[in-house]
Amino acid sequence: MVNYFLRRTPSARQIAEHCALCGASSAADDHIHAGICTPCSADLGWIHHACVHCGLPLPQHGLCALCQIKPPPFMRCVSPLTYEAPISHLIGAFKYQNQLQYGRILSALLIEQLRGWDSLAADLIIPAPLHWRRRWARGFNQAEIIGDEISRALAIPLQARWLKRVRATPRQQDLNAEQRRKNLRGAFAIKQSLRNLHVALVDDVVTTGATAAEISQVLLAAGAASVQVWCLARTP
Repeated sequence: MVNYFLRRTPSARQIAEHCALCGASSAADDHIHAGICTPCSADLGWIHHACVHCGLPLPQHGLCALCQIKPPPFMRCVSPLTYEAPISHLIGAFKYQNQLQYGRILSALLIEQLRGWDSLAADLIIPAPLHWRRRWARGFNQAEIIGDEISRALAIPLQARWLKRVRATPRQQDLNAEQRRKNLRGAFAIKQSLRNLHVALVDDVVTTGATAAEISQVLLAAGAASVQVWCLARTP
């Protein structure tokens, strides 16, 4: 197992020349691709098989037990990685330590996966919104940064202001699945019509899928033809 550490505030040149996880230089034998060297990349929790609806990692492609009973309102969830170390550390540094370069590195991995799918065409990207108080405190919305990277790479329009989080809610991390669903009811609103548009909802992490499901219902109610979820990591 590679001994990971997070590099502190690297420059743009350092991002290109050093692995974001172990610090290996591109001058060494290890190849640096999308900001991560080959040995570190091999150690990551890549999702090879997942539930075709909610994206939950599975031993083989199919439907998870929950989706067999009640599939989510979104048609699929696409994520390249499981939410575990060291990816969880990178995402934490991205969101809470203002290390935006890690968000761009992880977005590149997601973009690579999206390019490999033939059935992921979307008319519009909408990032999961933060309540204005949380956005003000953090200084940015991580989902907007991810969405912007995808928009520029895949030439899909991004609308970062259409969907609003109209109600502040307690942090989801401290709640179980049922509490998360109740916590989010009525938290999102959209005024624009999405009639006949296929929408890609972008977020950093999908845990229980409660946020993605609540937002998807709002988007479908606004006329969206379909909603799919694109995220950096999925909690196993």
